[in-house]
Amino acid sequence: GPTNVGVGDGEGFNINVGWNEKNIDDDAYLVLWEKLLMPIASEFNPDLILVSAGFDSAKGDMGECDVTPECFARLTRRLKTLANGKVVCA
Repeated sequence: GPTNVGVGDGEGFNINVGWNEKNIDDDAYLVLWEKLLMPIASEFNPDLILVSAGFDSAKGDMGECDVTPECFARLTRRLKTLANGKVVCA
C-alpha cells in the first residue's frame, strides 16, 4: 500500500501509487512517471531494473484504466535510461 516505503537503504525508494478514480489515461501515467517515479529512480541510481507487472491498467483490461500500448512503450524507453539500459521485464 501507499504507506509501504521500503526499509534500510531502500527507505523512501519504494513507491506504491494508488489511483482514486477509474479511466486513468496515458497523460496521467506520463505525468506521474516524469514528475515522481523517474526522479526517485534516478536518485536511487539502480544497477539493474526488474519489472514484474501485469497490464491491468491497459485500455480494455480489468483495471478500468485507459493506458495504451504506445504509453507502455514510452514508459519502458524511459526506464532504459537508467541502469545503463539493463531492464528485465517479466
